[in-house]
Amino acid sequence: MHSAAHYCSAAFLEALMQAHAPERAIRVHEVSPLPLDNSASILVVLTAGQTNRPVGHFGLRVTFEAQGELQTRDMVLKLKPPGREVSAMLGSLAQACGGELAAVYPPFATRTGFYHTHQRELQVYAAHGRAALMPTIWGLHHDEAHEVHAILMEYLADVELLNSVMTPAHWTDEHLRAALGALAEWHAAHLQPGHSRTAWPDQPSEAYMQALSPLCQALLHNAATHFPTLYDATNVADLQQAIRAIPEYWAELAKHPKTLIHNDLNPRNTCFRRTALGLQLCAYDWELATYHVPQYDVVELLSFVLDADRYHLRPVYLEFYRQQLQARTGLFGNAEEFNRVAGLAALDFGLHRLGMYLMAHTVSSYPFLPRVVQSYFNTLAQLQPLRAQVPVVQAS
Repeated sequence: MHSAAHYCSAAFLEALMQAHAPERAIRVHEVSPLPLDNSASILVVLTAGQTNRPVGHFGLRVTFEAQGELQTRDMVLKLKPPGREVSAMLGSLAQACGGELAAVYPPFATRTGFYHTHQRELQVYAAHGRAALMPTIWGLHHDEAHEVHAILMEYLADVELLNSVMTPAHWTDEHLRAALGALAEWHAAHLQPGHSRTAWPDQPSEAYMQALSPLCQALLHNAATHFPTLYDATNVADLQQAIRAIPEYWAELAKHPKTLIHNDLNPRNTCFRRTALGLQLCAYDWELATYHVPQYDVVELLSFVLDADRYHLRPVYLEFYRQQLQARTGLFGNAEEFNRVAGLAALDFGLHRLGMYLMAHTVSSYPFLPRVVQSYFNTLAQLQPLRAQVPVVQAS
C-alpha cells in the first residue's frame, strides 16, 4: 500500500493527467501542497479513522507542461476509500446507536447506497465531467485490484457559497434560481422517459425500497428515540404511514420519468462561479449519484437552504424549477402532478437518506441537521404526499 506522498507525486499526477487527456502531451514538473479543509466530507472524515490506507482530499499546486505550454494550476486530489470500508464504517455507527437499529442494520450494510461509492463518482465524472455544473476534472484513476480510486479536480477558489451548510441565509434568491435552472438543464439532459436506466444494484425502486423497509423503520425508531423534539409523535406517525405505503407510492413513482440525480445535493457539495453570463452552479462529490425522479434533488436542496422565515417560498421555487424543466422537455406541464411526485420523492428522502443522517448525528453531532429536519417536515406539511394533492403556486 502506497503512502499519500506517492499519490501526490509528480510522477503519479502526470500519469493521471496524461491518461485523462493523452492528446495534450502533459509533463508535470513540480507539485507543492496547499492547505485544504477535509471536514466538509462526512464520509471521508468518518472512514479515515477506520482504515490504514490514505484517504481524503489533498490540496496541490501543480506546475506542468501541456502541448508545449507551461502553466500552474491549483488542484485537489481526492483519494476515495472503497465502498466496503464506507459500508463497514456506517455499520459501526449503527452498532454505536444500539437498540433496534443495531440489531436490524447488519443484513443491510451493503444495500444502503454506499457500497459502490468508489465506483459511482468516477463513472459519473468519466461520462459527464465536461458538463457546465461539474468541476474541472484533470484525471481519474480506478484500480479495483489494489483498491485505489483517485480523482484529480480543480481547487475551488474564487467561488461563492463554498461549504455554506451552516449559513443557508447566504443563499439568495439569485443563487437559488441559478441552482434550480442549472439542475433543470442537467436533469433534462439525462431524463429517461418511461423507464429508469438500471446503473447500480442499489438504485431506488419499489422492490428496493420495500426490501429496505425494516431498515427504514429502525432508522425512524432511532431518530425518534434520540431526537424526540425533532421527531415528535405526529412526524413519526407520518413516516410510519409512509413506510406502510411504500408499495403504493412507488407504484406511482414508477410511472414517472427518472433522471441522473446527484442524491446528495446540498450546500456541503455545491458552490457558485460568477461568470459573464451570471451565476453558475458547481456540484461535486457525486458518489451517491443514482436515478430517481428529478424532483428529488430539489426537495433535498430546499430542505437544506430554506429556514422557517422562507418556508413560504418552497412552493414558489418548486414551481420555478418545474417551469424550467418543462421549457426544456415539454413533459412537466401538469403542475399538480409535478407537486404530487415531489411529495413522493420527499418520502424516499426522509425514510432513507435523512434516516442515515440521523444515525450519524446520534454518534457525532452535525449542527446543521436539526434545522434541515425541521425544513423537511415542513416540506411534508406543504406537499402532503400521503393525503390530498396540494394547490399550485405560480412562480413570480
